[in-house]
Amino acid sequence: MVTIKFITLIILIFFSNYSYSAQKIQIIRDAEIEFFLHKLIKSTIEDSINQKYQPRLVLNSEYNAFVTGSSKIYVNTGLINKSNSLSEIQAVLAHEIGHLALNHHSSRLVNAKNSSSYVKLATIAGLALIADGKLSSNSAVGLMIGSNDLAKKSLLQFTRIQELQADKFALDQLIKKKTPLTGLEKLLTNLANEELTNSNIYPDYYRSHPFSKQRLEQVKKYKIQYQKVLLKEQKIYINENLISLNYIKNKIKSYTIDPYEIIRNFKDKNDLLSNYSKSIALYRIGKYDLAEKKLSLITNNYEAYPFFYELKGDIYFKEGDFNNAINEYEKALISLKEGFTPSTDLIKISLIKTYLQNKNKDDLNNSIILLEELLFNNPNWSYLWRLLSKASGKLNKKGIAYIALAEEAIIKKNFIKAKKYVDLANKQIDLPSSYKLRGSDILARIKLNK
Repeated sequence: MVTIKFITLIILIFFSNYSYSAQKIQIIRDAEIEFFLHKLIKSTIEDSINQKYQPRLVLNSEYNAFVTGSSKIYVNTGLINKSNSLSEIQAVLAHEIGHLALNHHSSRLVNAKNSSSYVKLATIAGLALIADGKLSSNSAVGLMIGSNDLAKKSLLQFTRIQELQADKFALDQLIKKKTPLTGLEKLLTNLANEELTNSNIYPDYYRSHPFSKQRLEQVKKYKIQYQKVLLKEQKIYINENLISLNYIKNKIKSYTIDPYEIIRNFKDKNDLLSNYSKSIALYRIGKYDLAEKKLSLITNNYEAYPFFYELKGDIYFKEGDFNNAINEYEKALISLKEGFTPSTDLIKISLIKTYLQNKNKDDLNNSIILLEELLFNNPNWSYLWRLLSKASGKLNKKGIAYIALAEEAIIKKNFIKAKKYVDLANKQIDLPSSYKLRGSDILARIKLNK
């Protein structure tokens, strides 16, 4: 008879190794920093590859970046704050893009599934042998622990191979773009030193990454092979304004540390970074008139820089001066010469929210036009459908408002509510034909899900 203790052990084997809790991450959507990281990716990865990847900033002090299998690259604030050069960040970005370009996420999922199946089969076999009296409980436990351990080692070995492949991809890209390898070399040197001093490092067959010393050797080989290629630190320009790593670090700190501390520390300073920090700090504590004055000291010297206009729009919005906020957001969009959709989308959302506050009929119509543009590229962004419903409702366009609410409901898997809103929309005699078709499409998707 299988004991409760034995069953408990089976449960622990499965759930300790094959169920992963989703780690909560706080994503910061910032148009300027995302645009900066986008430019950094473009300067690191060849054009045939870099177009589809979108950076996202994560509020996390760890020196890290990661991917999840989508086109997004998540960059920790810790990576930016602790890096000493752009080439250091470029090396990490190139490595993570390597995982995406080489389709490692899909193959890793398949490998993990196969390993999980292997353990499950061993567990079922152990139970069957116990039932037939051919195997004792202790022997069955040994079989399952052994198979679980073997599967884990196999999975981690597979992951280590992929890490080396991603390193090679990164090195190839850095050389093609003539980017220094010093950033990657410094990163791996620091990691190698940590491994030497850390007594808690697992044996090599329990590691998900190869030893940094091994990875460092690969970098050194590349340096010898390409030592005649002129490699130099990249410079990032936005509208002909040089954007330094210190400038981006300064912005992150301005939004994440105590604003009163910023005001105290930069009280007697009058340079660009200090004034920008003070402007953000004053904005955060609600002293909008002073924030605007500090920002004006900067904008007088930096003409047509889109993200200063954006911040000025944010200040006016908080003050309740919606007409001036609209002007500043529109200036930001016009001056953003190099289009990067996610950054322009964020500014457009700020503009839409201001239009909705202004309650002017023309502004409300403009908000609908902008929302329809945004939804064309972001159809699964439920917040945009909510804004469209709000804008349409203010103009008494009930049919469009109901369809927008139906789209939001179906994204959130609430099919009953989605059908209810489509039925309400179809009762509106002025429902545009394009939205009638969208309503039919929603009903078809509901039926398909059922």
